[in-house]
Amino acid sequence: MRRLALLIVLAAGCRARAAADDAEAAAAQTVAAATAVATQQPFARVVRAIGTVTARPGHFAELAAPGATRVARIFVAPDQRVALGDTLIEFERAPFDAAAQSATTALDAAQRNYARAARLVQAGILPQKDSDQAASDLAQAQVAAVTARRAQQLATLRAPLAGVVTRMTAVLGASVDPSQALIQIADPGALDVVFNVSPGEAADIHVGDSVVVTAGESAAGDPLGSGTVTRSPAPSRCVPGCDTPPGLCGSASRCSAGS
Repeated sequence: MRRLALLIVLAAGCRARAAADDAEAAAAQTVAAATAVATQQPFARVVRAIGTVTARPGHFAELAAPGATRVARIFVAPDQRVALGDTLIEFERAPFDAAAQSATTALDAAQRNYARAARLVQAGILPQKDSDQAASDLAQAQVAAVTARRAQQLATLRAPLAGVVTRMTAVLGASVDPSQALIQIADPGALDVVFNVSPGEAADIHVGDSVVVTAGESAAGDPLGSGTVTRSPAPSRCVPGCDTPPGLCGSASRCSAGS
């Protein structure tokens, strides 16, 4: 009789313990919930592209020395604004002045020789080929004189357009030659940012989409400007109006509305 009572007491205790564990587990699984009304709203699809700032034709200049010489004076610095005709760099003038004087002397001699040959041909003393040769020598002397005078003028580089000095590599006293570009000038109001996108991304760009341009190779760079797409792009897209020196890479984010 004692054994039966003990078993009944143990069984009842186990059932009470299991019920308590089930209650605790149910309480732990309870989570808070809220309801909301579903609405239809547009979302932004972002197309990112790396671009390069380029100057439009006629609004960018790259200047070099007219001949082998040395840099005598430098009047401007990078990022400096210049007006049309401002003096930029001055070279040693002695070689160009000497070349111009020599070309002028040769031209005078060629003119006298041609005049003499023409008179002698008319008099029947010289054949016509001598007059033709003198005329050819005169033409060559005229070309050489024009070239020498132009080089003499370019001994002082002047700004061919109003803009900003974007690059300056001239060093005072350094030797330079015509193949070495020394200074670049660009009009900041006529720059394009050229972006390269894939054909699939270009198909997602539509008229009216917003464009955000930032410096650097990520969208977190310094903002340069914003605008909208005015026409459907090709795989390469230009966004004008970015006041940034040529050669600077930019990152663009294009957002279009979808549903």
